[in-house]
Amino acid sequence: MEKPDRRNLLPGVRDAGTPPAVVVDSRVVVARARRRAAVRDVLDLVLLLCVDGLFLGWPRAHVPMLGRDDSLLALLALNAAMIAFLWLARALPRWRARRVAVTWCPAERSRYAEVLGRIRISRPTR
Repeated sequence: MEKPDRRNLLPGVRDAGTPPAVVVDSRVVVARARRRAAVRDVLDLVLLLCVDGLFLGWPRAHVPMLGRDDSLLALLALNAAMIAFLWLARALPRWRARRVAVTWCPAERSRYAEVLGRIRISRPTR
């Protein structure tokens, strides 16, 4: 007696199925999030410049318990910290994505490189 062919799939399930339907188009969501982040960064920098302008516009302005020179140094340190934070908030996720991409198979890496190439091409040149 011959044994029937062994199937790995359930009855009625075929190997050549239809591709999954796209539920969410992430390009729109990502573009909106990038625009929001850019607006937030610009507003943070404008606020920083306004505080600097107010502080420098009034020569008698200073941080309590500090002199004018020490207050200017504190303001300079806070400006540097704010700019570093804005830069790191954008750079760290990019570095993390590259670090994760190293663990991918060659097909996934080529797809990631292709997406990065499209992003770099779509950015305006200065």
